[in-house]
Parts: sequence; C-alpha cells; structure tokens
Amino acid sequence: MITLVGLGLIDQKDISLRGIEAIEGADRIFMENYTSRWKGEKGIKDLVKKEIETVERNELEEGSDKILSMAKEGNVVVLIPGDPLVATTHVELLIHAKKMGIQTEVVHSSSIYSAVAETGLQIYKFGKTTTIPIPQKNYRPVSPYEVIDENKEKGLHTLALLDIKERAMEVEEALRYLLEIEDEKEEDVVTREEKVVAFNIGPEGSTTAYKKIRNLLEEDFPTPAVLIFTGSLHEKEKEALEMFSI
Repeated sequence: MITLVGLGLIDQKDISLRGIEAIEGADRIFMENYTSRWKGEKGIKDLVKKEIETVERNELEEGSDKILSMAKEGNVVVLIPGDPLVATTHVELLIHAKKMGIQTEVVHSSSIYSAVAETGLQIYKFGKTTTIPIPQKNYRPVSPYEVIDENKEKGLHTLALLDIKERAMEVEEALRYLLEIEDEKEEDVVTREEKVVAFNIGPEGSTTAYKKIRNLLEEDFPTPAVLIFTGSLHEKEKEALEMFSI
C-alpha cells in the first residue's frame, strides 16, 4: 500500500491526526521537499521518531518503480508539503500504483490554494494558476503574463505562484518580471497603477497587501509569497481586501 500524506502549509504542526496514524503504521517513510519551502522537516522527524528518507523529484516521477516495489510488499508513506495533489504531479504516482495493483490512499491537508481565501477573495472566482519563474539565461517565458490576460478577459482572479526552486522569489522581483514583458508587449495587462494582492502565510500568521504595483515595488514583502491579479470584484471582496490589507 502507498499513502500520500499532506504536511500542510508551514511546519509539522499542520499535519493531521490521520496523517500521524498513517506514519505510525508505515514500514518505509519518504518525504519530498521540492514542491514547497516547507519548514518542518526536523520537527516532523522529532515528532514521529521514525526514519524519514528525503527523495528528489526523479525518484517520485520517472524513477518511482523503486518506491512502488516497496509498496507492493508493505506500507509506504510519502510525505508531501501542502496537499498531496495540489500543484504537484503526484497523481501520476497514484496512477502508476493502480496499474501495478497497489492499494492507494490520500490524506489531504491545507494548501495555498485554499489559504488565499483569507485575502477575502472568493475561491470560485479564480481562473488558471500560473508560476512566475526566477529569470535564467535563455529562459524567460511570457506565459504568466498571458495567463493573467486570459483570466482578466473572463473576469477571473489569477493566482501567481512565485518560484522557489533555488530560493524564494521576492514580490518586487516577480512584479518587475511582468512589467518587463508589459513594456515589450504594451497591452496594458500588468501596469504600475494597477492594484494587486500580495499574500504570505507563516508561523506567525498571514500578511495581505492590496496595493498598486508601483507601491509594492518599494516594499520588502515577506517570503515565500504569492501574487493575485484580480478580475471583476464583488463588493464584499472589495470590502474584505480593504479590511485585511496592511
């Protein structure tokens, strides 16, 4: 059997009792740490007092046969920051397991996809999500700009995840990335006078800023963070944003 256990947003305090029970009954426990900057790795090891092996992306994707062969013989748990099936490709692991006749289970947990409702924006009004990457040589995709444009045309909000591969991308850095594309395309999709939402959640609580881009460019907003480009706003959403914003 293989069980995917969500670790939640911040640290070991977010894991559910159901998740703890799954860990306690496991023969082998693996943890991935490449889809989120989760801060509870040491804490979860101290909490469960069992050996937890860290795995890389290739070991859960193209190299998953090794872990699944263990799941054929015993109980394997894979610990995943956030929710196991949100903003990840781990559904492929479940598909592969099913094809091999291996029983599967998912223990869900909190995710940034639900946490952003704390800004006051209504979840059902979000469109396609995008990720803003840290620029690299010969790699500067315009797809985040295009997704924001597409969602705006439909009146939908856009959740923009900020890159975490090498480090947590700064809000100011992400906004400049989009503004550079705007300067090239001149389509008024992302402008300095537009108000956007910056959102961060950590051990001490959450921070929401609903401000013009030109103002956010001057601020040192806490990381890791996400940006939300709003579509058409309901009056209650407007009220909440003004109430909750710093």
